[in-house]
Amino acid sequence: MNKEFLPCDVVRNNALKLAKQIFDDGFVPDVIYVPLRGGAYMGNILSEFFKLVNKKGSPVFYAAVVARSYTGIHENEGVKIDGWTYNPEYLRRGDKLLFTDDIFDSGRTLNHLLSSVLDKGLPREDVRIAVHDYKILTYREPFPIIPDYWCRKHVIDKPQDNYWIHYLSHELEGLTEKEIDEHYLSANPELTDVFDLIKKYRHGNK
Repeated sequence: MNKEFLPCDVVRNNALKLAKQIFDDGFVPDVIYVPLRGGAYMGNILSEFFKLVNKKGSPVFYAAVVARSYTGIHENEGVKIDGWTYNPEYLRRGDKLLFTDDIFDSGRTLNHLLSSVLDKGLPREDVRIAVHDYKILTYREPFPIIPDYWCRKHVIDKPQDNYWIHYLSHELEGLTEKEIDEHYLSANPELTDVFDLIKKYRHGNK
């Protein structure tokens, strides 16, 4: 399987540029929602930006939602929401929400989350999505809700052309020995013990 390994600083810098784009568009959120775990890194950066440039006089809430869709690389299941740190029941008409995630792939998770918020009566123009990577899979029927803002867009016409984007900010799933050596141990050999432990438990040798 083809993979792209994306360094933390690339995501950070792209997210800062995206934050300014959102601000220049005249959209300042009242609540930034991040689906855990993928949205946390992007969410942290956008939250820091809007905390500093917000002139509304009211804080920009930073909230998380635990939602599960992916179970592994290219494996998925139905979306399940385990909980919100800021319950959508508290939202009022006029609140502006920004959902942010690392990637919009199938779109299943974000569509599920936004639908649950839009069902509260908030207009779509007040509920927006910002992602680092926006995949357009032309061979699939698209979900109705798509990102409003993105750092990178990938148009993929065939399943065999799809690839996995590995975010070095947090992901450890699905790494081969060669990938661990190349992207982690070559720069920091002190991580050897860490990955030895991961490999031990991954192979069931507890």
